[in-house]
Amino acid sequence: MGALPLVVVANPAAGNGKAGRVIGKLEHLLTEANIPHEIVLSTSGSDLEDRVRAAAAGGTTTVGCLGGDGTVGLAANGLAGTEATLAVFPSGTADDFAHAIGLRNLETAVRACANGPIVRIDTAKVTTPDATRRYVAIASCGFDSEVNEAANAMTVRLGSTGTYVAALVKTLSRFTPAMFTIDVDGVVHSGAHMLVAVGNSTSYGGGMKVTPNASVVDGQLDACMLGALGKGAFLRAFPRVFRGTHVTHPAVTMVRGKHIEIETDRHVMVYADGERVGPTPATFEIEPSSLSVIVGPNARAVR
Repeated sequence: MGALPLVVVANPAAGNGKAGRVIGKLEHLLTEANIPHEIVLSTSGSDLEDRVRAAAAGGTTTVGCLGGDGTVGLAANGLAGTEATLAVFPSGTADDFAHAIGLRNLETAVRACANGPIVRIDTAKVTTPDATRRYVAIASCGFDSEVNEAANAMTVRLGSTGTYVAALVKTLSRFTPAMFTIDVDGVVHSGAHMLVAVGNSTSYGGGMKVTPNASVVDGQLDACMLGALGKGAFLRAFPRVFRGTHVTHPAVTMVRGKHIEIETDRHVMVYADGERVGPTPATFEIEPSSLSVIVGPNARAVR
C-alpha cells in the first residue's frame, strides 16, 4: 500500500490541550471532505519534528500539523529539504501564522486542504551558539524573549493575550535594555535596545503585528528594532503593536534585508516561532521559496 496523500501530526498539548480536544473534530471534517488521511500523535517537540520528517521521507505528499505557531515551526524544520507540502490546522494558543496565510479555523484549513492553492513560501534560518533552527513567522530577542520565558513559567493561564500581558508587566518591572549591534546586509545599527524582532511573517503572540508589512514570498526579512524606552513610555506605546501602528513611533526603526547579524553586550535569548533557540550572538538568513504550504483565502502575508 502506498503512502497516504495526507498525514497529520498532532501536538495534543498545543493551546494548553486545545489541540488534543479537537483531534476528533479534525478527523470528522477530513472524513466529511473525503480527504484520505491519517492522524498521528506526537509526544514532544522533537518527536513531532521527527514524525513530520518520517512522513515526508515515506512519500506522503502533504504533511499536516495540528497545533499552534510553535507546532508549525517544528513541522517546518521537519520538512526542510523535502518536497512535501505543509498543511496547517490551527489549534494553538495563538495561531498567528495560520491567520497570516488565510487559515482562520479548522473548517477553513480543511477546505483549503481540499482545493486551496499551494504556495512556495520563504522560511528563515536563525543560528545561535546553541542551535540552528528554521522558522516561518517571527524570531525575537530582548524584552519579548524575556516575556516569553516568563509566560512559559506561569502556572495560571489567561489565554494567549492575557498571559502575554501579565508576563509583560512582570518582566518590565525588572528589565534593562541591552546594547545591541545589528548588521543588516552590511548596514550596522547600534545602541541600547529593548528588543529586536526579525519577521518572515507579520505577527506573533496573538495578534501583535510587530512586522506588519512582512511577506512570506518576497525573499526578505523584516526587522523591528525598538530602542530604549522608559517603562511608562513603553506601556503607552505597547498597544500600538496590535494595530501595527508602532512602526511610526520615534523609538522604532523598521529595516528589511536578507542577512541579519545581532550581537549584544549581555546574555539575550533568541526565540523563534515561540520556541527557545539559544543566546546571542545570532545570525538570521532568509531561505527564499523553501517550503510549499497550502494557503487559505485572504492570505495577507502572501503578497
